[in-house]
Parts: sequence; structure tokens; C-alpha cells
Amino acid sequence: MLLKRRCLFFAFSVLLQHSSLHYVSYAFGPALLPGTLRSFHRTSLKQHRILFSANSGNEASDDSASSSKAENFDDELNLKQRFMQYWPTLKTASIAFVAGSLSAVVLSVILFNQSLGYTPDSSTYQRADMSTSLSLPTRTKSLSESSQIQQSVTLYRSIIDTLKSGYVDEINTDEMVETSVDSMLKTLDPYTEYLSPNDLAKRKNLVGIGAFVMKSGVSSDSVTLDGKSASKLISGIPSAIKLPTQLLDDKDATKRQAFKVVLSLEGYAYDAGLRVGDELISIDGKSITGDDASTMPTLEEVRELLLGIPGTTVELKYIRPGVEGVQSIQVKRAVVQFPSVPCATLLKETKDGSIGYIRLRRFGPDAGESMKAAIESLQSKALQESSSARSQSALSGLVLDLRDNSGGELFEAIKVASLFVPDNTYLGSSKGKGSMMPNQSYYSGQLSEVTPHSNTIAQDSYRQLINPDNTHIVILTNKQTASASEFLAGVFQDLDIGVIVGNDKETLGKGVGQRELPLPSGALKLTYHEFYTPSGRCVQRQYDQTKSKQTTRRHSKDEVFYTVNGRKLLDRRGIQVDRRFNPPQSYLSELLSSSGAYYKYASQWFAKHPETKISCVDDNLYKDFQSFVSREQNSGNLKLEEMFDNKHVLQQMETISKASNNRDLSLQSLARIKEEIVKDLLKDFDLAKEIIKRDLELNLLTRDEPDSVLIERGAKSDALVTEAVKILLDDNGYNTVLNKSAK
Repeated sequence: MLLKRRCLFFAFSVLLQHSSLHYVSYAFGPALLPGTLRSFHRTSLKQHRILFSANSGNEASDDSASSSKAENFDDELNLKQRFMQYWPTLKTASIAFVAGSLSAVVLSVILFNQSLGYTPDSSTYQRADMSTSLSLPTRTKSLSESSQIQQSVTLYRSIIDTLKSGYVDEINTDEMVETSVDSMLKTLDPYTEYLSPNDLAKRKNLVGIGAFVMKSGVSSDSVTLDGKSASKLISGIPSAIKLPTQLLDDKDATKRQAFKVVLSLEGYAYDAGLRVGDELISIDGKSITGDDASTMPTLEEVRELLLGIPGTTVELKYIRPGVEGVQSIQVKRAVVQFPSVPCATLLKETKDGSIGYIRLRRFGPDAGESMKAAIESLQSKALQESSSARSQSALSGLVLDLRDNSGGELFEAIKVASLFVPDNTYLGSSKGKGSMMPNQSYYSGQLSEVTPHSNTIAQDSYRQLINPDNTHIVILTNKQTASASEFLAGVFQDLDIGVIVGNDKETLGKGVGQRELPLPSGALKLTYHEFYTPSGRCVQRQYDQTKSKQTTRRHSKDEVFYTVNGRKLLDRRGIQVDRRFNPPQSYLSELLSSSGAYYKYASQWFAKHPETKISCVDDNLYKDFQSFVSREQNSGNLKLEEMFDNKHVLQQMETISKASNNRDLSLQSLARIKEEIVKDLLKDFDLAKEIIKRDLELNLLTRDEPDSVLIERGAKSDALVTEAVKILLDDNGYNTVLNKSAK
């Protein structure tokens, strides 16, 4: 009976483990089973010995009967003594088992009844979410969700197995799974994505010399790097000039083709002596030239030769236009990082002080320190140059350039913001889900509370350096201003301590952050939080519902927020500029940059004038460049009409014309259209002369000057920067924009 009860209890415990009340079995099972089983083992052992003795006695002879009885009597007496010895243990185990069994049954009934009729209070869940960002779902809900997931996984596995066993062609299972994962994540938002092991390996191995090369006559649109178009990679490289997406052929050259340097970064290849325009001959003794493009290695193969272990060196042999012979240098490989602040300079001195300019290109790990050093440097220079004794600040104005700043680390943006406001100023917040990103508020002067990875920092490291009441601030933005840079611009706008100026109406509108989570294979780049500016608005735009089936949960309709001085702000629209300015532009200049016309002219000019230093582009040099463009266009080496026609409309018209009945007439009409396009583009040489001269000058200067010098020079002739300076010089207009009269 005892054995039966214990077996029933054990079976009941097993059943509980598969029910919503399995916690009871975990609580009572371990406490009861060891003692009861131990007592049961000892009792059964004695019973076994008695039975064995009895059976042995029946097989003995009559002569030994009396002896057997005596021995059995002794065994029984010995068994009783041993039973009395183990009786306390057996008694305790029995009582514990009965009490535990009754308690388990009673608690099981109570909890089971409660689980059937329990409905969670929504307010309780809301409070839990606000305090810990974690909610504890009911067991029923958990089972339901788990069951749904299991059904989906089973369906997915069934489809894969069926395709693998029955599809007419061989299938690549890994490729199908990766494609399906990518499609699934696209239904969420534009930024959550799966990173395959190959993606991670290629990214982590990008250690090079800090230079970018291209092959003449080959468009980067037709070249891929890591499965992506090289033109997209080039467009994302920060540079003082617009980098070419192709290089014009050297049809008149008699030398062998080579890869040409289009970018040499300060701090890396530039410091080693490599310059824009240099033509690489070999890398570590391996020739990379050829009689024509078809006999040369690919761009990806050349890149692999330049990559390597950080700290190792690579030998480059190259030819420099205008310099005789082959040059040779050693360049050390390193992890290439673009500086967050590539330029800080004084633009203008006024009666009230100097106006400074800072280009904040990204929010890398050095952004906070670089901005702090830049501000202190400008203040020191302004103080030395200041001729105003009554000015409260030698730095009377500051232009902070956030154009093309794609963001970076939010914490670095908080550091930068802290340099412009008093301690304990509310800067905004982040809202996430779960323990990965608990809701967080940000205040200046309290940086140790928000430092990632638990790395603390002295709270006085980022105290206010600029008082906006004494130093007026203009922030420059465009459509490529995104993420952390939008957060910073939002701080200036919401607190009414700076005027936002841009040639685009709004910034990109990316108000979410991502984090990479390791997976058994690859990693998941997960959108895990949204951030909000001091007014409470989120700069994240509503996702395009044609691309994403998931819509944002908060703020289903436009909400209105207000700055400190009462100016109206719209939610989820990026950062709207306070003053929009459309500077004159030249489409011809953009085409000359992307086609490589500026690049080729600079190479040819320096080949003829190797010792000449360019200070500016005069009219004679400008006319010479015009003639060069005309020659390249007439020879067919430069095709402005095709670069203008980026939608390939002319190409489609040509195909239709060739198939028409009036083929010759149609082609003649098309030729006239192309001529008119080119003629209209070339008018920019007169209409946009200053823009083209400025871009030509910067392209010529790339052969001698580093990027920081080019940015400084370009800023002083930048139309949007000039407009920002005008706003800073007009105190009344500046205060009107910020609605300071209402304060």
C-alpha cells in the first residue's frame, strides 16, 4: 500500500509538470521522495532476506529442521531489532509524505480553480511595464503564444521539407531561409535586419590603408563590393568633395592602365605620402596594371590585397602625374575611422566677437571629446582676435554643421548637448521594451547615469562651455541629417537655443536605435528603442506602409508639441527647419564630379604644372577647363546626355526609334534632343560660374591638401554657411525666429 501511494504521488508529480501547476511538484517532490524511497529500500531488503531464508529452509533435510527453526527465530528477533532501529526514519517519512500529499492536492485544486477564472488587471500590467519594462503573462497566454509559434515553425519546416524532397530543381535551403528571414524583418521597419556570418566576417575584416581606388573607364554602378554597388559605397564616404562614380578613359595615353587613387585619408594613407591622382602599379610586389581593363584585376581583388592585419605594412608602387619614375612607399594597415569633427575654424570677426564654424560629421566614440576640444580651441582663438572689450563672449556666434551626419552613438549626442546647456537640463528620453532598453531620461551633467556598458565618467567632464544667450547658434541640416544628429538638433530647437537652417524642409526622420544581438548563425540588428526630444516629440517618421506592414503604435495621428518659447512642433516628421534656404545649384557641376571630368582635368593639369601650387581658379584656368570638357564631350569620352538621363529614357527612345518604320527620321530627332540637352547643360558655365569654379578649385587642391583644409576652405565659400552668418549678424531676426519676445 505504501509503495502504491508513493508511486501515485510520483505519477501525480509528473502530471503536474505538464500542467499549469507544475510548480507544486517542484516544491514538494524533492522534499518527499528521497526520504520515502530510502525507507522503502531498507524495508524491502529485509523482506527479501526473510523470503530467501524461508525458501532455503524448505529445501533442507529433516535432520536440520530444529537447527533451522532456531536460526529463523534468531533472524526474526534480529529483524525486529533492526525494524525498531529504522522505525523513527520510516515514521518521519510517512508523516511527511501524508502531509505533503494532502497539501499538494489542496493547493493544486485551489490554484487550478483560480487559473480558470483569473483575468489580469490591465492597470497592474501598465504599472509593471512602466517600472520594470517587463510583464509576466499568464500560463494560459504563454502556452497559447508558444503553441502558435510552434504551429508556425511546423508549417515552415513542412514547406521546406516538401520543397527539398519534391521540387523539380535542386534548392539551396540556406539561401531560402535567409531570404525568408529578410522578408519577415522587412515587415517591421527599415532598420531591423539579419546579418549573415559572411556579412559579419566581411565587415570585421575591413582593415586597410585609408585610401580608395578606381579603374578608368569602369562605372562603379557595374562594380560590386560585398554584394553591394560600389557607387553606393562611394556616395556614403565622407569627403570634402563629391567623389567620382567613374573615371574617364585615358584614350590618348600610351601607358598601361592602372588603378587610380580618388581618396587618401588624413591620418592614414595621406600621412604616408599617397595622394589623390596617384596611379598604383603594384601592391606588395604584385602587379595590378594591364594593357586594357579586361586584363587587370577587379576592384574587389585589389581591395583584398590592401586589406590585412592591423599594424602590418603594405608596399605600394605608383606613378604620380608630373613626377618622373616609379615611387614607392610603405603604408601601415589600420582600422579606418573617420574623425567626428574634421574641421573647426573661425569664419568672420565682428564688432561683437568672432563667428566660428564646426563640422560635426558623425557621432563616433570621439564626438564628445572632439566637440569639447573644438569649442575650447575656437574660444581661445576668438579671444586672441577679439577687438571688442564690451563683448560678454569673444565667440559671438557659432555655425554647427550637421549636414550629411548620419548619426552614431546617442550617448555622444548627449555629451555634445551638455556643452551648450546648464547642468540638470532635461535633454530628452529613450523608450524601449523589456530589460534590453528600460525607459531612460537624459539630463546634462548626469552622464554617469546613462553611460553604456556601465563605464562611468566624471560628471564634470561635459559641463556647459557655451552660453546661448551670449553666443548665438545656427545648426545646418539637410535630408541626410539623421538619428543622433536629429536628436541633437531637436535639443537646440526644443529649448530655443539655436536656429535650424537647411536647404531641405525636413531631416531624414530616423528616431530609433539599433543593437546587434548574436545568433547561433550570424546576428540580428534589432530596433530596440525610440528616442524623444525635450518637448516629448519623436523624430521617427511613420514607416512607409507599402514597404512595412507594421505601423508605429504611438501617436496614430499628428500631435503638436511646443518649444520652451511656445513655437509649434510637429511629431514624427524629422526635424523641421526654422529657416529654409535654397542656394543656387549646378546640375552640370554634379555631372562633372560624378563622371570624373574634374578628376581627369586635375591629373592632366598637374602633369603639365608639377611645381605649381593652386591658390584659386582664375578666368584663364576656367576657360581652359571649359575647352577640356568640350573636347571630352565631342570625342565621346564624356557623355553628359547619358549621365543626365539617369532614368534611361533616351536609351528606351533609341530602342523604339530603331524599331519604327521611320527609323532614320526618328534617330535624327533623338540626336537633336541629345544635342539640346548638352547645349542646355553647358550653359551652366556662364549661369553657375562661381559654383563650378569653387568645385574645380577644391578638386585641384585635393592633390596637395588634406581633407580638413578642404572642408575649411569650402565652408568659407559655402552658400548655406554664408546665409547662416547673415542670420547670426541680425540679432533682431535671430530673436524673432526663436520667439524670444514671448519668453
